[in-house]
Amino acid sequence: MTATAVSSSQVNLSWTASTDNVGVKEYKIYRGGAEVGTATGTSYSDAGLNPSTTYSYTVKAYDAAGNASANSNTASATTTDGPSTEANLAKGKAGKASSVEGSGYEASKAFDGNASTRWASKEGSDPQWIYVDLGKTYSIHKVKLNWEDAYGKNYKIQVSNDSGSPANWTDVYTKTNGKGGVEEINFAAQDARYVRMYGTARGTSYGYSLYEFEVYGPSGM
Repeated sequence: MTATAVSSSQVNLSWTASTDNVGVKEYKIYRGGAEVGTATGTSYSDAGLNPSTTYSYTVKAYDAAGNASANSNTASATTTDGPSTEANLAKGKAGKASSVEGSGYEASKAFDGNASTRWASKEGSDPQWIYVDLGKTYSIHKVKLNWEDAYGKNYKIQVSNDSGSPANWTDVYTKTNGKGGVEEINFAAQDARYVRMYGTARGTSYGYSLYEFEVYGPSGM
C-alpha cells in the first residue's frame, strides 16, 4: 500500500489487489489501528484530517465468507500545512424522503443546520429513505448522520447523478447493527449530486429520524 498527502486535510491510499479462492468482497482501511472506512476497489481517500500531521495506514481484504487477510504493509503520509477547506455541502439544500411522519418532520429538516429539528419517516415500515440534492456535482468523501432515538440499524449510503431511477444509485457504504447517535462515515471520494440514506432495518419499533444529515467535500469546488 502507498499513502500520498494531497492537501492539508486529505490522504489518498492505493494498494495491490488481493486474491482469494472465494472472491474478495471488500477492503477495510485502518488509520493508527482504528477502522476508518471500507472500499470495494483498490483505492481510498481519507479526508477531514488535521494539517501538518503524520498518519499511518494498513488495509485488510475480506472475502465473501468473512475471512480476513493479514495486514498490508504500513504506509504513512504527512498532510500539508494550512487550514482545512472542508464544508457541509448539504446544509440548506433541498431534500426528499420516502415518507414523513407528519407536519414539522419534512425531509428539509435534516439539512437545515439546526440540530433541534428533524426528519422522521412514518412508523413501523421498511425500507425508508432520504436524500439531498447538492445542486451540482461535487467530489464527496464523508457523511455524518445525527440520529434521533428512532435510528437506522441497517442502512446504506448511496450516491447518484440522476435521482430518477433506483438503478442509478451506487452503494458507497453499508452499515449493519448500527447503534444510532452520531455516525461519521468516510468512504472513497465519489463525484455525485445526490446522496441518500437507504434504511432497510429500523433500530426501534418506530421509524427513521435524523436531526442532521451532513455531506462533506472541499468547500472551494
